[in-house]
Amino acid sequence: MASQAENKGKHSAAHDETSSKKVAHKDEVDSKKHSATKNEADTNKHDADTHQELDSLLSTLEGDVIALDPDAALSIIDQWHGELNKAKEPELKEIANTLKELKQFLKGGKATGHEIGEVLVEIGEQTANFASEASKELKTPLQKLGKQLTKAGTSLGKAEDQEHIEQIESLVENLEGDPTKIDTEVALNSIDTWYSLLHKSEDENLKEIANGLKELKQLLKRSNPKGADIGAVLIRLGEQTQEAAHSAGRGLKGRIQKLGKVLSKVGKSLE
Repeated sequence: MASQAENKGKHSAAHDETSSKKVAHKDEVDSKKHSATKNEADTNKHDADTHQELDSLLSTLEGDVIALDPDAALSIIDQWHGELNKAKEPELKEIANTLKELKQFLKGGKATGHEIGEVLVEIGEQTANFASEASKELKTPLQKLGKQLTKAGTSLGKAEDQEHIEQIESLVENLEGDPTKIDTEVALNSIDTWYSLLHKSEDENLKEIANGLKELKQLLKRSNPKGADIGAVLIRLGEQTQEAAHSAGRGLKGRIQKLGKVLSKVGKSLE
């Protein structure tokens, strides 16, 4: 009898232990399911928030990027750099680094439209590359953003080229008229504009032109400058300008060559 009771007790204890294990296992499974569901919900919410932020950025880029307030641009860069710099993915950290480079360009105030445009194009390409690995929710807006960044970068370079074309044509028009009637202040302002563009170039030919412009400015600021001295500098500038035209872009080449010829012609007329 005692043996039977003992066996029954052991069986009951074993049954209770098995039941406890089953309950514990069920609790563990339920906990994992709950955690997975919560993580999925958090991910979906994060993707939805990011989608909304991307839409806002796309809307900004679809406007006139050139007219975008510098402070507003820096604020946008800071926001996205802060987000991406915390990411684990190396592709996103790479974009964050390029955004940092863009910020330095904008804060420095000396970068050309082409330089800023090239960085935007690079960020556009990096974004498009990452889009292929992104979640379904973010893939399409990231692809759109990549294309829009590339487009904005390209447009900046074109806008700067157009501005230079207009400046060159205006200068040629003034020089082809009566150079002696050109207001000195207007001439000095024009020299300052071109000097600021050329002196920071890495191209040695452009640096030489910048030095020539500086020399011309010094002559014009004299109380009674000699025509022959001005003429000599203009002739040299004309030759250097025609030489620089060889490496210019297709839209600028012909206009720069013409400017060089006109500068030389005016210089010879003053000898």
